[in-house]
Amino acid sequence: MITISELAPNVQQVKISGKVQSADMRQVVDLAETIGKGAEKASLVFEVENVEGLEWSALGEELSHLPAMWRMLTGLDRIAVIADQSWLRSAARIESALLPGVTYEVFSRDKAEQARAWARGEIDRPHADAVRLVDVGHSSIVAFELDGRIDEDNAATVIKDARLALEKTGARRMMARIKNWHGFDPSLLASGDIAKSKMDFIKQLDRYAIVGGPEWMRSLAETMSPAVDLEIKGFDLDEEGEALKWLKR
Repeated sequence: MITISELAPNVQQVKISGKVQSADMRQVVDLAETIGKGAEKASLVFEVENVEGLEWSALGEELSHLPAMWRMLTGLDRIAVIADQSWLRSAARIESALLPGVTYEVFSRDKAEQARAWARGEIDRPHADAVRLVDVGHSSIVAFELDGRIDEDNAATVIKDARLALEKTGARRMMARIKNWHGFDPSLLASGDIAKSKMDFIKQLDRYAIVGGPEWMRSLAETMSPAVDLEIKGFDLDEEGEALKWLKR
């Protein structure tokens, strides 16, 4: 089922759930034709929830109107995709690379209001609050929380804030709490300043706990521990208490 609603002038929300049928896709085609004929750029929010499949007739409906769908893409400014399924978020990011001229961002369902605000143009940085310092009740431990996708700006900000916290407290222990991991912007790989700041930052630590996040990330970090001369240990998200005990030893 597809439900289309207006969030603001030139901003539409397309909610997709259940099984998508031909009549549903007809709504999308009508929307595409409207956007394609519009004089101003439009933005779309796609909210995906419990999709059960796509009827062949629905696919045929879309394929038979490819010119209209393409005209819609050329008339878009921002696209926000709200989905909790990791494969959908990954597929959306791949698709974004194929849409030059369109700003495309992916959000988890708990960030739905943030996605809508960004699509409406109310905020410029879609993932500005993804990383922040948190108080874990121990002055000897500096901690930060990751909830979403890391961009270059918030990576630089959290490194700066954490360094200041380490200098202020004299702490040499750190904990990263990863509530939701949605990847990072590719620009981080090309940022020499971020890489240098991170290495300088690591030199101030002697023990680092990673709580939550993908298992492969924790395993990779533990494997790199000898190379960076830093004790690194991974914990599941519900093992934060154990992580704090380990950091306080």
